[in-house]
Amino acid sequence: MSSWEYIDIHLSTFVQTSNKSTFMEKRVLKKTGYTAAIAIMAFNMQSCKKYDDGPGFTLRSKKARLVGNWDIVQIGAETFPQNGYSIEFEFDKEGDFKYSYTYGTYSYTYAGTWDFSSDKEDLRLVIDGTVQTFAIKRLTNKEVWLEDETNEEWKLEAQ
Repeated sequence: MSSWEYIDIHLSTFVQTSNKSTFMEKRVLKKTGYTAAIAIMAFNMQSCKKYDDGPGFTLRSKKARLVGNWDIVQIGAETFPQNGYSIEFEFDKEGDFKYSYTYGTYSYTYAGTWDFSSDKEDLRLVIDGTVQTFAIKRLTNKEVWLEDETNEEWKLEAQ
């Protein structure tokens, strides 16, 4: 074997080994890059949640989380239901709203509309032309915490 053939064989082996090494390095860098990107996204989602007590991340829209039937379980220090008295809210996706309360065999329902403020940090309820604005503190598909204009907290649970 001539020295040129020997050099050619070793050079081919080096190039093949070098290409494998480069491929593996690229693969490791790619995995490391993906891991870093996921970690950064997770950190950003945790620190930028919309509501004080809200979830850090959700795939459901705010509207989708609010639409449905809700039992009022607390207003300030009062808990419900108590002594046959209960209160319910119903939000539909078209923006209609119902507020119902029951006391023993007596019940009454008010109808109105609802919408979010432009920044979606407040919930506005309109019944007979009267607007009630609540600051949203927590909004999940199971719980809603609202704060009214007198700083009283309303806690709702999904039915």
